[in-house]
Amino acid sequence: MCLHEWYRKYRIIGMMRVLIIKMFICGPSFPDDKLNRMWQPYKDQNLVVESHSNVTSSDFWNQPPVKAFSSAMTTSRGKTLEIQWPPMSLPSTYYYISLYFQDNRNPSPYSWRIFDVSINGHTFFSSLNATTKGVTVYAAKWPLSGQTKITLTPGSGIPVGPVINAGEIYQVLPLGGRTHTRDGNLLISLFCNVFD
Repeated sequence: MCLHEWYRKYRIIGMMRVLIIKMFICGPSFPDDKLNRMWQPYKDQNLVVESHSNVTSSDFWNQPPVKAFSSAMTTSRGKTLEIQWPPMSLPSTYYYISLYFQDNRNPSPYSWRIFDVSINGHTFFSSLNATTKGVTVYAAKWPLSGQTKITLTPGSGIPVGPVINAGEIYQVLPLGGRTHTRDGNLLISLFCNVFD
């Protein structure tokens, strides 16, 4: 659902502040991001691989920048991939989370991998099939508190390890008061122009 549709549906009545945390594996921020989001590089001890196929931003509902899929973290066959992200402790509340995956190999009938995604030990998505076309999974309201661990567990018999390219976390905090009509209309017009 586009933000302007969400705004119309839920009629934002309180002023809001947004904490946005973006992650991508290596590389700079992306000028091709239509929403002008700030993406922070992230790298840890996990193996980083380059992607050998292209994705199309418009194939995804929230139009992530294509370069977010240029590299990924992965691990060996049969091993679980664990990522401590974001690197800071989060306040206890609900978050919007979107994670991006793409099989990094050259496109072929065998370029896919299946794995489960969990966050802090709770199932986020089961049997995710990441192909060379890319896929995103998200939750609009997911509870987080403190350090966050994303765990990707490979399906049995899958010949390659799980992979992750990027992620986003949004925290929306109501600050009270009322949203001015002009501010709401401006948000709607901005997002209509971006997504139309």
